[in-house]
Amino acid sequence: MDMPHVRATVRRITIFDRDTTGSLRPVVIYNRRRSKKKQTKGLKPLEQFVRTVADANDAMASTYVRRHRSSNRKRKDGWLRDSLVNLSKAADKGRKELQDTRILSW
Repeated sequence: MDMPHVRATVRRITIFDRDTTGSLRPVVIYNRRRSKKKQTKGLKPLEQFVRTVADANDAMASTYVRRHRSSNRKRKDGWLRDSLVNLSKAADKGRKELQDTRILSW
C-alpha cells in the first residue's frame, strides 16, 4: 500500500483487519519512532542549567520588549523615560523565572 505524506504530529496509523476467524485485530501501517537523544549522561545537568538560564533570559527580554513598545506608544520618547522601570521589571521577571526552577538541583 502506498503511504500518503503525513504530518510530523502523526505518530501511528492503525487499521483494524479481520483475521481468518472473523475477529478484528489491529494492524499498524505507519509508526513514527522518535530518535534517541544523543547526549552524554554526565552532561545532562549542565544542559538543563544552560537551558534554564536561556529560558530566564528569554522571559526577561520578551518582557522588556513588550514594556518598551508600550512605553513608546504612550508618550513621546516614552521608552527612554521609562527605561529604568522597564529594565528593573523585566529583570524581576527573569529572576522569578530562575527562582521557580531549581537551578542547582544537581
